[in-house]
Amino acid sequence: MNIILTNPAGFFALLGIPAVILIHFLQRQAKVLPVSTLFLLAHTQRESVSGRRFDRLTNSVPLWLQILMVLLLTWLLVLPRYIKPNSTQQVALVLDSSASMSVFKEGLPNRLREELPGLQGNASRLQLYIFESAEEKPVIYAGEDIEEALKSLENWSPTSGLTEPENSLRLARSRVNREGVLIYVTDSDPGDLPFDAGSLSIGNPRENIGFTGLAFEAAENSIRWKALLRNYSKSRQSRTWHVVFPDGSTSQPQEITLKENSITTISSMFPADATRLQVKISPDDFHLDDQLHIVKPRAKTLKCFQELTGDYNSIREKFSRLRNIEAIGDLSQADLSLVTYDPLQPSLPSGNSVIMLTEATRSGKYLRGRIVTEKHPLMEGVNWQTLQARDSTQIQLNANDEILLWQGDRPMIALRTSVVPQNLESKGPRRVQQLIFNFDLTLSNAEQLECTALLLHRFTENLRKLKIASESLNTEVGQPIQIAFRNDRGSPPLVLTRFDSEDQATQEDSVITPVAQARFLKAPGTPGFFRISQGDEVLLESGSHFADTREADLQNCNSEDRISTLGGEAVDRTTREDHLWRLWTVLVIVTLLVSWHFIKDRPKDAEEYNASVSTPY
Repeated sequence: MNIILTNPAGFFALLGIPAVILIHFLQRQAKVLPVSTLFLLAHTQRESVSGRRFDRLTNSVPLWLQILMVLLLTWLLVLPRYIKPNSTQQVALVLDSSASMSVFKEGLPNRLREELPGLQGNASRLQLYIFESAEEKPVIYAGEDIEEALKSLENWSPTSGLTEPENSLRLARSRVNREGVLIYVTDSDPGDLPFDAGSLSIGNPRENIGFTGLAFEAAENSIRWKALLRNYSKSRQSRTWHVVFPDGSTSQPQEITLKENSITTISSMFPADATRLQVKISPDDFHLDDQLHIVKPRAKTLKCFQELTGDYNSIREKFSRLRNIEAIGDLSQADLSLVTYDPLQPSLPSGNSVIMLTEATRSGKYLRGRIVTEKHPLMEGVNWQTLQARDSTQIQLNANDEILLWQGDRPMIALRTSVVPQNLESKGPRRVQQLIFNFDLTLSNAEQLECTALLLHRFTENLRKLKIASESLNTEVGQPIQIAFRNDRGSPPLVLTRFDSEDQATQEDSVITPVAQARFLKAPGTPGFFRISQGDEVLLESGSHFADTREADLQNCNSEDRISTLGGEAVDRTTREDHLWRLWTVLVIVTLLVSWHFIKDRPKDAEEYNASVSTPY
């Protein structure tokens, strides 16, 4: 049976043993009495001649009784408790999932190996749970084997951005209840934590240089990439960087020096025959921001059919300047049509379109009234107060049309959204949007206003997002991805596949996402190239990079232990008191009385002694 001593200070009572022995070294002083004969000396005890001084230890019953009494008192004072055979101490660890923890992951098992055994306390076994602060992550470990738990950390990969651990701490606290131990493991000072959680910081300040952003600049027939490089340290740092091309060749390394806490830009032309490349700097402790995976941006192309009458040549020319717009002559193949409304033929196109009004009578008066913009994403931050338009005929609007712009009580711009029934080409219902200008733009100053161009740009971008087609863009790690995909009955799932710069699939398994969950797609948590496909159609090619400056800055990392010791409630829950304490108390009293009985002066012995020493000659 396992026994614990809850009051080790009680062992100081053992100092009473040498005190008892010290007292028994002292002897009584002998009385000198003249007698007539020497035979009486044989009946007297040998006593010290000089009295109270160390002479010799006399073996006696009081001596051993007093030593026994000290031992019993010591046992009572140390408050012994017996460990319950089925007692369990629950401990929950919540690991910080932020990317900066990847720097200190290697030293985490040894630190936990030092801390966890002490958290078991007086319990006969330890129940351990390990969570991540990122809510969507599964439980890392649940069991009783510390070494098994530490081994499970080998597959743990902290790559998230700055996370708030409150929800994960709430989940962990519910698992171990109020009596369990809850610890948040991080690399810096987490401040005050909820749910009575302790903290264990395992970090220390590190120097880091990494990429923080990516941009592109279009030239005549090429694209230049620009990358921001930041120094997260208080000292001057030098690094080298180079480019890795798709065929495996590399550029000449170039050296760059950054002042303390500074930012600089590096750039180069994108090779004409390449669709992707890597930019690397010499590595440091934080590896996630030491490389950029770049793909050449390629947006979806909108096929536009134009059928404008009247004086709309200027608008036709300006609309054709919008990027990634391809003019075609077949309306059935168009993603967007740019048409004018004819009052003599009031039918409107059935597909995505921009509809403009043509007024045959061009002598109308200028419209009066207050210009009011409705709250809508297409109109956000746009000022239409300088619009001047003449009166004209109007397009018959529906009750479900969204009015974007009013002048007085006249709707000037409207957005019509409808669903077209399925057909052989679309294999399902299509969502159609039509932007309606309910006035003649050629009889207004709308052609000269920036708000008109911005509205057309936003409208075409919305159509581009809805079009199911291939595109290439650059993303950040963990970034939510919104892409258009087929969601009719029988559509195949979406597959995310990672590949290297040479277009070879990596060893990681592809991630298959059902159509019902495709809106929750995210870029991988680590930098690299990837593509998303649906069936045989590639929907997206991308390069993801790390650019979270909060996680890349390791200057404020520190090491601190704020784990609370187990309280009295934990001791009471896992142990029971010594039920024989009453017996030990009685034995102390009994030994005290018996010892007192042996050392007191007995009257009968005193009378016999006096009679013997008073015998006459």
